[in-house]
Amino acid sequence: MTAASDRAVFAIDIGGTKIAAAEVRGGQLHDRRQTATPRTGTGDDLVAAIAGLAPKHALDAVAVATTGIVRDGALTALNPQTLPIENGYPLARALETALGVPPLVVNDAQAAAWAEFTVGAGRGYRNFAFFTVSTGIGCGLVIDGRLQTGAAGLAGHAGHMMSDPGGVICGCGRRGCLETIASGTALARRGSERLGRPVGAPDLFAAARQGDGMAAEVIAAAVEALVNGFADLTASVDIDGFAVGGGVGLAEGFIAALQAHSRQLPAVFQRPILAARAGADAGLLGVALLYDGNFHLK
Repeated sequence: MTAASDRAVFAIDIGGTKIAAAEVRGGQLHDRRQTATPRTGTGDDLVAAIAGLAPKHALDAVAVATTGIVRDGALTALNPQTLPIENGYPLARALETALGVPPLVVNDAQAAAWAEFTVGAGRGYRNFAFFTVSTGIGCGLVIDGRLQTGAAGLAGHAGHMMSDPGGVICGCGRRGCLETIASGTALARRGSERLGRPVGAPDLFAAARQGDGMAAEVIAAAVEALVNGFADLTASVDIDGFAVGGGVGLAEGFIAALQAHSRQLPAVFQRPILAARAGADAGLLGVALLYDGNFHLK
């Protein structure tokens, strides 16, 4: 058998807008490529797009990080607006047929959390949470040094913890989820409502930097909701440290605002909040590291 350090893992990261792929060897990404995510709602189209990214040579190992809930290799979209697909689509089985190798399949935020825990901002922590704050909000949890996926694959979906009981309906079907307040999609919606014109999250941050008080209030509400979510997780599983990534999470001044708001909490709930360091391809790296760590055998 090829040693894990020498074996190339064909890693795939399925997001709502793009599918990225690369061969990962020795913790390094090679021949990275990507394509648009099919929005047809058909899992077979997703598999065909992935197969189109695969190298021509025979594969030794395949590992997949994907948005949504992964249970026993089957994929269900928690928020169908992010990735339309049939409930319980047998992704692992379909990819094995297409690529000739049985893949490891895990949630993308869980995979990215493992990359951060192993080689990024989470090194040195035992109980660690990674949040990606982007179009939506993803989260991965490492407790007692072990990545948590849960029996049903739902572990770490903290973007769907309730933040505002009287809030809007989330794409998952619940009301007032954290994602409806603090995601990039939520910032664009709430910012457009407050400013009276269509804005995206980057526009909102730019307006706040230029002194627009209403834009600053929308961002402050997102910061407060996230920090309260961090405190809830800390109370639940005693998180030692948080890392935050994503387009919103790494926006100028956002992590500093999270840190400042966290200092207003009672001391027992305060934990370090750091910028993610594993990079935009943390999902690819993390799922390859999980494969090499025999995570699929646990």
